[in-house]
Amino acid sequence: MYKVLLIEDDLNLGTTLRGALEERAYSVKYLPGGAMALKELINFKPDIVLLDVNLNEELDGFAISRKIRELSDVPLLFTTSRDENSDFDQAFSIPNTDYVRKPYRLAEVLKRIEKLVVKEAAVQCFEIGNLRFYPDQHKLEVDGEELYLNNYSSEVLLLLCKNKDNFVSRDIIIETVWKTRDTRLKEGSLNNNVTVLRKYLERDPSLTLESKIKLGLRLRTE
Repeated sequence: MYKVLLIEDDLNLGTTLRGALEERAYSVKYLPGGAMALKELINFKPDIVLLDVNLNEELDGFAISRKIRELSDVPLLFTTSRDENSDFDQAFSIPNTDYVRKPYRLAEVLKRIEKLVVKEAAVQCFEIGNLRFYPDQHKLEVDGEELYLNNYSSEVLLLLCKNKDNFVSRDIIIETVWKTRDTRLKEGSLNNNVTVLRKYLERDPSLTLESKIKLGLRLRTE
């Protein structure tokens, strides 16, 4: 069952769309605003975010999407009544997105969601240097050898792969992987799993798992 995080401030439209998605066996978390978007991104772990651009609050959909991209490359589908070229440019400057104008046909939105979700589901392998990482199987392939990670190491590596070449803060990693706001309790667990990952990643000299105070962790290739 695919999970949809739906953010739409028009309650009638949001309720209708949630019902249509649930009829098609999607699991839906509906938010009438974007204030809780990042919390639900961590807790609900959606396969796609359906995001209204014209939210009646301080941050619009584009601003929220940029915050989402700091944590995840989950597919984003923008919905909006805007029709300016600058809006299209903003939407498609953000990776792994699509855009549909209001008023839209329900069938069109459902097809676009299906296309984005299926495309994302097909991507099951990250090539990092000479290694291949299969997150669904918690498996690394190195020179033909298969190495299996525990759940936490796999989730940490997945987050770093999705944000490759960029630092991810330790607090964000712990909140996402261990699902706790009291990050101090899991600092030791994170350090242990980073040690395990370094042991595997160092088999490819081109890979570096960096750790910097205040910045966090970064996976990069030289």
